[in-house]
Amino acid sequence: MRIRDLRNVSKIVLALDLTEPKRYWDIMGELRGLVKIVKVSWVTLLTIGPDGLRSLISDNNDVYFLMDAKLADVGFINNIIANRLKELGISGVIVHGFVGKVNMPNVSDLDLLVLVSMTSGGELYDSNFEKVISIIKEINAAGAIIGGNKPGLIRRARLYLGSEYVILSPGIGAQGVKPGCAIANGADFEIVGRAIYESSNPRDSFIKIEEESRKAKCT
Repeated sequence: MRIRDLRNVSKIVLALDLTEPKRYWDIMGELRGLVKIVKVSWVTLLTIGPDGLRSLISDNNDVYFLMDAKLADVGFINNIIANRLKELGISGVIVHGFVGKVNMPNVSDLDLLVLVSMTSGGELYDSNFEKVISIIKEINAAGAIIGGNKPGLIRRARLYLGSEYVILSPGIGAQGVKPGCAIANGADFEIVGRAIYESSNPRDSFIKIEEESRKAKCT
């Protein structure tokens, strides 16, 4: 399963950064049949461990799991981590763009998403935007991560990358960006976490946000 093939399946990437192990299975159960892409993180690994993550992925084998690893080491270490994550069932990994082309992991059938601009504290990224985003084409990564609160950068990235590469935008919901805004500016997916899993009805919240994202409006 590759993330570019899911562009027409769903517009929402569910971010799960939960600190209670049981909640992972509870939320995935509530959203069964709706959620198609899930972003997990080091919080996930520290909460449920590698065996727990493998089990979560196995229990939801129709879902694409993206690891927000933000890899930022030398290539040798990044390759070890990426391979281990793939062994757990992960389909895609997020890598810091500032490590440069030479340190990007190279693992077959594993999508690489390059972090190009963060939602906050990304001044160094933004001042080197062209250099960082050029890496995506150079290594044929799957796409870019760009904060949803930076519509100008999303538009620039779309112009540079064309339609071949995907753009994922975090910061939707709890961080203040309205659903649909990032997509209206060229993103393929909007990453949403707390606005769904902290809701009193995660299923209804997911459906509502998915509908708003598909409208691709920013009002």
